[in-house]
Amino acid sequence: MSSSLPIFAIKPLTLAVVSGLLLVGCGSDNNSSSSVTPLPQKTGVATLATGELLAEPTARNFTSAQLATELEKIEPILFSQMTSQGDKVKCDVRVEYMHYDTVDVKEGKTDATGAVFIPTGNDPSCQGARPIVLQAHGTATSQGYNFAEVGNYANEAGSRATLVAALFAGQGYVVISPNYAGYDKSSLSYHPYLNAKQQAHEMADALKAGRTVLTKAQADTKVSDNGKLFMTGYSQGGHVVVAAQRYFEQLKEPVTAAVPISGPYAMGAFGDAVFGGNVMLGATFFAPLMARNYQIQYGDVYQSPADIFATPNPAETESLLPSRTLTDRQIVEQGKLPVSAMFQRAPTGNAELDALSPANPAFAYGFDPNFYAIKTSYRAAYLADMKANPDWSIPYMQGMTNIQPVAALAPQHGLRKALKDNDLRTYVPKSPTIMCGGNQDPMVFFDVNTSIMNHLWRNYYTNVPNTQLGMVDIDITNQATRNKPVYDSKGLPATLDNTLRTSSQLMQQGFAQNVQKVATAAGATVYQNAYQQGLASGMTEAQAMAAAQTAAENAGKYAVATGYHGLVTPYCMGMAEKLFSQF
Repeated sequence: MSSSLPIFAIKPLTLAVVSGLLLVGCGSDNNSSSSVTPLPQKTGVATLATGELLAEPTARNFTSAQLATELEKIEPILFSQMTSQGDKVKCDVRVEYMHYDTVDVKEGKTDATGAVFIPTGNDPSCQGARPIVLQAHGTATSQGYNFAEVGNYANEAGSRATLVAALFAGQGYVVISPNYAGYDKSSLSYHPYLNAKQQAHEMADALKAGRTVLTKAQADTKVSDNGKLFMTGYSQGGHVVVAAQRYFEQLKEPVTAAVPISGPYAMGAFGDAVFGGNVMLGATFFAPLMARNYQIQYGDVYQSPADIFATPNPAETESLLPSRTLTDRQIVEQGKLPVSAMFQRAPTGNAELDALSPANPAFAYGFDPNFYAIKTSYRAAYLADMKANPDWSIPYMQGMTNIQPVAALAPQHGLRKALKDNDLRTYVPKSPTIMCGGNQDPMVFFDVNTSIMNHLWRNYYTNVPNTQLGMVDIDITNQATRNKPVYDSKGLPATLDNTLRTSSQLMQQGFAQNVQKVATAAGATVYQNAYQQGLASGMTEAQAMAAAQTAAENAGKYAVATGYHGLVTPYCMGMAEKLFSQF
């Protein structure tokens, strides 16, 4: 391996960005006979001391027609695909808002809220014993994020909550969706962002609390738990799902199947990619969320906020997110965070840093000479540890495929140690699991996370018997040049494998159509203005048309790139519903 600092070869869309408790047998050593029948031992989330309701749940009701209308409004292509396949929103849905106790990053007591979606109605699939989907949401910057706000698009959770209600609860699944500690009415002053241990425990608490809500509502809904548990989540929620699967295995809480979507699973590799110069979209907002909770848990990520943040008010930056009062736009407009610049642009005064600031012009948006999020000295210390204690994903991604892309053995930098502790590369799920994402995602790099996890899962497959694993790349728009698999599986029964492959093709087509729709709509809004401006500047008609076409194409690319991460999610959710339906 070269002694120089490594550079990841990631080629995202070109863009200019604006924006443990284990089950313990309590048996007796007394072998004397007894006429008393012993109570069955509790297993799973029922063993936890937390996950108790703190207030009586409150309910709202939505008809299947209302949900179908909303689904068609927010995801018309997906709605059309479902309709063409004979799938429809069959069930009315009762949305229960719950408040429960959980843990913070140090296992202390705190609280959180969430939503339970209960299918109701006359269709047989909406009655009786139903399966549960435990759903984990993506990164939220608004402190008021609340998944119970179905149909309320003024709330940051509104659109995704509506999608989940229609796509899963409307199909007959009970859905349990935690808002996470630190959001909504939670008393926790921070959010345990990408904290594998806390978020896995909270998912268990949410499941326990959600089952209590379901039982309380049973007299009205006539719906109960049939014992099947599915899990899905997107972005941050993808990481949460895999971490929770691992924890649930420790608790002996059976998981029927799972679909993590676009998650940052290989946290150490991902962090190294970003600090190496491949700045992810949204990094300036994610960094404070991550740094603060890791500092609270581990204590050595930084000594003071001024050691890590280069913003005008580092102490404010540390506690800025999630925000109760400010939108992302307001945070940027008020100069509290840069819109996209994570690091100082060269010259930095450090020759090795200069070579990476930026090394790839595609990531130029992540650098600025004056206003950037992370102090140059902090980045230099991080990169020095990368060099001394490499993450083996680096040579693997540079083409050394004989090397297993595992995490650094002994990182010394505080943030790199925290990232390794929350890295999921050492875990292989024992329940059927299909990862889903899009290969051009500029927010959570697909090849650094999903592709590496898939490689490791396949490599370690023989060590975990009877495991059924797979991966779907929902993006086929660049298939001709990428030349990598868009569907991969191992251990799936042939019938299930064929069903999922067919479904993946349908979802891939839908995603491609939606990408084209977004690009065309964005381009149409700028074409005419660009054309008129060209004429006004003295261009010939042909020149003005050519300039307008270029402007329209760039606007389309920009719209797709900035929205890409979210565009992937509905079609991967469609994959999730198809997998779950097979069980």
